[in-house]
Amino acid sequence: MIERINPGPRASQLVLVDGRIETSGIVALAPGDIATQTRCVLAQLEQWLAQVGAGKNHLTRLQIWLADMGEFSAMNEVYDAWVGDQPPVRACVGAALAAPQYRIEIQAFGQL
Repeated sequence: MIERINPGPRASQLVLVDGRIETSGIVALAPGDIATQTRCVLAQLEQWLAQVGAGKNHLTRLQIWLADMGEFSAMNEVYDAWVGDQPPVRACVGAALAAPQYRIEIQAFGQL
């Protein structure tokens, strides 16, 4: 069974299927530097996970896109403080994001 959480016209925020968690891409709600946007995206991710009774310890993989790979270290400072001692696997690449105000986008996968 597939459960779609907060579906919109193009995508659901979260999909649950057979105990797996998959999110859409998450971007910052307001402009800011990479640290501010990273904190915002990770806070949203935690909120989305909480809706289905999960936490960051349920994450198995994160995909991170950065508009500017020169901000990799600054993003990692925020990420490293957030992730804790049981990090998921992760990939991070540079990419042109959907709008110029977006510095970061994260998609997450996990298991309930």
